Amino acid sequence: MPPTKLDAGPAAEPRRSVFVGAARPQGATERRWRAAAAGKARLATLLPAAIAEMAPFYIADLTGKLLHANDAYANLADCLPGETAGFAPLPPATFAEIVAAIKAGSATKPREIAPVLGQADHWRVQHSGIFDGVGRLTAISGTLHDISDLVVSRDQLYLAQERLDDMTRLASDWVWETNSRLALTYVSSRVGEVLAFQPIELIGRSFLDLVHFLGEDETASPFDPLARKPFRDRPATIAHRDGTPRLFQISALPIFATTTGDFLGFRGTARDITAHAAASERATQLQTQLTQAIESISEGFALFDPTDHLVLCNDRFRRSFGRVAERIVPGISFENFIRLALDAGEIVVPEGERDAWLQNRLRIRSEHLVSFDVKLRDERWIKVSDHRTADGSLVGIRTDITDLKNREEALFAAKESAEIASRSKSDFLANISHELRTPLNAIIGFSEIMREELFGPLGSPQYREYIGDVFDSAQHLLNVINDILDIAKAEAGKLELVEDEVEIYSIVGAATRLIQERAQRGQVAIRIRLPPGLPTLEADERKLKQILLNLLTNAVKFTPPGGTIEVAGGLTDGGDFLVTVTDSGIGIAAEDITTALAPFGQVDSKLARKYEGTGLGLPLSNAMVKLHGGELTIDSVVGEGTTVTVRLPASRIHRG
Repeated sequence: MPPTKLDAGPAAEPRRSVFVGAARPQGATERRWRAAAAGKARLATLLPAAIAEMAPFYIADLTGKLLHANDAYANLADCLPGETAGFAPLPPATFAEIVAAIKAGSATKPREIAPVLGQADHWRVQHSGIFDGVGRLTAISGTLHDISDLVVSRDQLYLAQERLDDMTRLASDWVWETNSRLALTYVSSRVGEVLAFQPIELIGRSFLDLVHFLGEDETASPFDPLARKPFRDRPATIAHRDGTPRLFQISALPIFATTTGDFLGFRGTARDITAHAAASERATQLQTQLTQAIESISEGFALFDPTDHLVLCNDRFRRSFGRVAERIVPGISFENFIRLALDAGEIVVPEGERDAWLQNRLRIRSEHLVSFDVKLRDERWIKVSDHRTADGSLVGIRTDITDLKNREEALFAAKESAEIASRSKSDFLANISHELRTPLNAIIGFSEIMREELFGPLGSPQYREYIGDVFDSAQHLLNVINDILDIAKAEAGKLELVEDEVEIYSIVGAATRLIQERAQRGQVAIRIRLPPGLPTLEADERKLKQILLNLLTNAVKFTPPGGTIEVAGGLTDGGDFLVTVTDSGIGIAAEDITTALAPFGQVDSKLARKYEGTGLGLPLSNAMVKLHGGELTIDSVVGEGTTVTVRLPASRIHRG
């Protein structure tokens, strides 16, 4: 409820009690006395109207009960909080504090009154005491002032300050401010996280004592006392609380008074870039190491970005294209680079094919992985290897393969020469075999007729012996010629198999019968140890017989009188077919086995010289075994004997 409006009394009729207790002035005339009385009466008449137009005010007793309120205050009844029905607009406890302060002679501070819900006005009330004639406090007067605009400005200022505080707390920089003598007057709390100092510890310190600027002249300060210009991101060091220097970027603005323009100081920020500088230095070191590594490799290296422009390359890459080396710089596109190389004649391209070659080169460059060879103008060859990375960049490697190309050409020429020589040898052997076989066949045929005396006796028995030697020598020579032709075919890859189902028993029997006479003459015993039930083989019967005959001939040849030769056979656990020829002869040293398997290779020994030979038996047998997909191995001990093993794969066993 609005407070009761107290009546100030009738205004029409002046009250003569204004001067109650005052005697009429002595010597004053009646006229003057009446004029004074009329003036007081008029004042009493105007006072209520003047009070009504004043700012809202009230008079309350010492308990806060309203004694009087003007119209302006009465109109605020609905806008003021608290108990306002006949009482001051303040809580009783607050009003009691005001009364106590006035009684103590202290000045009362203004009290703010917040608006009730839905009202926008803010008020501030100032209180004073009302005393009687003997100085006793009898009442309290309160005057209200509208401070709504002030509250709005204050709230805006508080919001701005709060925003600034939040920004200084969240920012990586710490904020500082100095006076005109560059002594710190403000430091944000962020400095505690960066330098471990409390802001209060730095207030009053000279900014130049704290900060040491870096540059060509480290003593030079950006704080020009005359120009007083702003500056940004000047590098400087500031000592941490533990004494270690940290690197900062300092930025500052001069501050001037708004009204007078006087210089007040500087305000700025300090950004800690210690970690960033360390990381940047480390990155620079890594970049330097990477560049040095790229320069040190033996290949040309180039990196193109996803738009196919050069990022970097080493000197070896540039020197691969000597005439345009100075124009191969970062930023050049690959197409321009390759056109320059073509125009300068660095790349050898057939006449009339330049444009087609260029378009094809650009086309295949889009592929993920490319590798090909390019011939340069100075007869050098380089291998181009382009690899595209995940981000679309392209790494190009240029390897000088001139020596490799030269070796390939030399190898190709040697191969051509060898093939020509091989063909010539084959032609020669074919021709010589024909030339030799023709007279040999005649010699063998006529000597056989003469030995058998088909057209009558020869006469002297000595002639019969000579004819036998002629026949044997011709047969031996024919066998040598056949072996030479076979080994030549084997080396040329022209030795072929005539496969059939064969039994090992018949092959071993036939071979031993052919060698039996020679073994008897050399007093060497031959034993056969083949288990019954061995499977048949899919093989060339004539070549298997020749293999065994060659092995038995060598065994008899190198086994002294009284020695033995054993032919054995069987199946391995893996199903392979084995045939072994073991003798008790002179043996072969381990280092001589390779020689024995080489064409025309002969192991030097006195016993070997008993029988002249070409050294083709073992190599020819080895070639025939390999032709069957098998393997021939030799195990030998000098003075004890030799075992030659022929291993035929399980696939050679007849499954019919």
